[in-house]
Amino acid sequence: MNKVLVVHTGGGLGDVLLSTAVISALHDRGATVDFLCQRRTLPALQGHPQLRRTWVWPEPRPGGPSAVFRWARQLRPERYDAAVILWSNTGVAWTCFLAGIPVRVGQDSRLAYSFLYTHKVRVRSEHGDQHSHWTEILLDYVRALGGEVGVPQVQLQIPAAARERALQLLQPLDGPGPLVALHPFKGPPVSLERWPLATFASWARRLHDDLGARLVITGGPAEVEAARRVAELSGCRRLLCLAGSTDVPTLGALAAACDLFVCPDSGPMHVAAAAGARVLGVYALEEDFPQRWAPFSPSSQVLRPRPAGCRPGCRKAECPDFRCYASVSEEALLSAARELLSWSSEGDAAARGGASAVP
Repeated sequence: MNKVLVVHTGGGLGDVLLSTAVISALHDRGATVDFLCQRRTLPALQGHPQLRRTWVWPEPRPGGPSAVFRWARQLRPERYDAAVILWSNTGVAWTCFLAGIPVRVGQDSRLAYSFLYTHKVRVRSEHGDQHSHWTEILLDYVRALGGEVGVPQVQLQIPAAARERALQLLQPLDGPGPLVALHPFKGPPVSLERWPLATFASWARRLHDDLGARLVITGGPAEVEAARRVAELSGCRRLLCLAGSTDVPTLGALAAACDLFVCPDSGPMHVAAAAGARVLGVYALEEDFPQRWAPFSPSSQVLRPRPAGCRPGCRKAECPDFRCYASVSEEALLSAARELLSWSSEGDAAARGGASAVP
């Protein structure tokens, strides 16, 4: 396979960032790799040294059959040898078929479009597997092409300018004590009016008071006011709210510059892990799968509280009170934070048994 198009037109920032493991695996086979994604997830790929180019898919859908034909005509002159379709839908499947891409690797079990794929992948997570990490599940798409696949490699490029910007942002917190970032959000589709801001403020207060930490609160542009509310409720003196102040590379650089990054399972958590930060991921929701979505970093731990008595089938979008986060033991949170802060670089390297992230 000399020229391969990887397609991931759904999911979030973390999903696409973890799919860089597929880029590396294909590159290791000598392929030239292009990537088709949505604009909102493009920052996970920018500057990737193993990508020739990126295509941006219209959001949320390409606009019906006419757009599919238009995209197919646009891709056909590229003469791709293969398409590896990590996020399937009918429009994407027909686009790759009509573009004349001879080898098409995609998900099985979909009546509407799986018949269009020449190589069908049985997605483990849809058949009861709750233990394989998502990078390994994604690499099944590369395995479908035959041959061996090595250890997953997840890459996030952080330019020098982003590292300088992060250090400038952190300058007001210069002083003694561990520098701890807290990202108290999990992303859409959750209304911040229902999000347990007081719980995360309590976490911040304990990290500040018990560990003597200098705290950084992070968040996206839509989370600025909520992040400020967390900072206010915490009552911490040595706290800096940087929500809305970082793009993806700067967030990664900021996380790496901190001694610890604490957050729920989220896109920013995966950014921090890929940047080489020490990450404490909190997986409180019933719908979280901590082994599948663990921070892909040798310097990480997962905190999974006991079930909080939520109604069966409770999902993030409909949860009325997020009592699951209130059920997180703050003593367990502090214990895990202390352990991560105590790790040497040698301990970090041994922690994940050879899995690696490349900052």
